[in-house]
Amino acid sequence: MIYTGLIPVAKTETGLAVVMGHEIAHAIANHGGERMSQGLLVQMGGLAVEEAMSKQPTQTKNLFVQSYNAGTQYGVLLPYSRLHETEADHIGLIFMAMAGYNPREAVSLWQRMASASKGGAPPELLSTHPADATRIKNIEKFMPEAMRYYH
Repeated sequence: MIYTGLIPVAKTETGLAVVMGHEIAHAIANHGGERMSQGLLVQMGGLAVEEAMSKQPTQTKNLFVQSYNAGTQYGVLLPYSRLHETEADHIGLIFMAMAGYNPREAVSLWQRMASASKGGAPPELLSTHPADATRIKNIEKFMPEAMRYYH
């Protein structure tokens, strides 16, 4: 899905191809299904913690459940979400190159996206997405491979 508010930031057909390649990559890589599976595993683990702590005092039980929730959020779910975003950037570059769009334009698009966000993003550790600088660095790292598909 691409929101219309993204069109002014995309600016060009190639900028839009960056975003479309990224979103198509999420679908092809089944990131939605993976997130659902991870969510179920985390939920089952939470139930196991609650059951294991059921005979403990309420404060102790709450401390363990809160620790488990924080640990899985920051130690499992968010890192995997950032990994999915990086994977979608990588695959999306190849898709756009195969479709005849210059993948070098991806760096410009993400620079515009960074400027448009005006520092409102949370720290990378607390985010579902890589920081703008990390994302641009990764895209530059993926560029030689993507360029092999661009004709």
